[in-house]
Amino acid sequence: MEIEKLLSNKKNLLNRKRKALNYIAFIKFLAMIKIIKWHIYKWDNKPIDYGARMCEILFISSGFLVGYNHYEKNMPCDYETSFKYTYKHLRTFYPLEFLNTLYGYFFRPGKQYNLTEYEILISNFLMIKSWSRYSRFASCFNGISWFLSALLFCYFLVPLLLRGIKNIKTSIILFFLFTLIRISTEELIYKGALNMFDAHFHRGPIIRLLEFYMGMLLTPTFFFFKFSIERYRNKYWFKSLFTLIQISSPIFIYYIMLYYNNKLYRCYFVMIFCTYIFIISYDYGFLSDLFAKQFCVKIMSCQMEMYLIQNTINNIIYKINKLLGYEIEIDRELKFLIKLLIIFLVAYLYKVLLKEKLAHFLDIILLNIFKNYSQE
Repeated sequence: MEIEKLLSNKKNLLNRKRKALNYIAFIKFLAMIKIIKWHIYKWDNKPIDYGARMCEILFISSGFLVGYNHYEKNMPCDYETSFKYTYKHLRTFYPLEFLNTLYGYFFRPGKQYNLTEYEILISNFLMIKSWSRYSRFASCFNGISWFLSALLFCYFLVPLLLRGIKNIKTSIILFFLFTLIRISTEELIYKGALNMFDAHFHRGPIIRLLEFYMGMLLTPTFFFFKFSIERYRNKYWFKSLFTLIQISSPIFIYYIMLYYNNKLYRCYFVMIFCTYIFIISYDYGFLSDLFAKQFCVKIMSCQMEMYLIQNTINNIIYKINKLLGYEIEIDRELKFLIKLLIIFLVAYLYKVLLKEKLAHFLDIILLNIFKNYSQE
């Protein structure tokens, strides 16, 4: 009887619409702010490599959320589904990336590696520059777009990757297998045993795919435990316990990053962040209720737009100051907060006023291109 009840609860939990994991959304938003600060703040020294750590958190959490939203849901594993799934995500941010790239082309010339400016521009438009072995080439025009290039590669493989999370035993075996691959690759390359490979551990799509998939593989285990504890979700003591975890865990992670900065390889931080994302994914604390408020959801919803325009806005502010011939001397933290506010406002206005219109415009363009191609 108890088993039947558990199975019934499991079926109901999986069939109903998955609620947004608001605390993970907050952590992703916080990670985006840290990356923006890493790029535009004038540091005297950098006690933590926020650029590396936050990207690891973002790829793992993105993979986890994909697994969370698609676990035990059917998705065909074929090229057509892969292209459609990738385009569903591409259409929402490509127009903004296109505008950023054009700005970079005209106002922030790129470095050349036996390529013309036009060839570099095309590599940006095709979202393939994260595959380049040259860091400076990958930073041309809009340096942060390598993130999108790597993320699109992950999205393209989602229909295939979902096969690994169909049951908990397979997902656990694959998680430890891919963790071993992630660790051994970095250990062997840095120790000179795999010098024939040129793996870029920050922007390499293959490395980021491993982290993305490790996040996905956590979801069957997440649901396994969720079925058992779901009945406590409205208990005050239960919510208080998870609120304590939500408050203390970022502090704990901060001190781990601070203490082990330049002491651990990236792969070991990836393992730590997988554990962290798994724990905070149980969205039961009072902070989750706070971040579920419409005001918070709207603020956090434009995190990708903020990420995409950060360099462009920062460069525009720099050029305006240079044109005026002076720069107001204020505290660096205050200057960063003002820039962050400007970035947020521009991102939010773009999201509200232009995002869906430009995405629809991209749909029309591609529809006409393929329509004309099929008629030839």
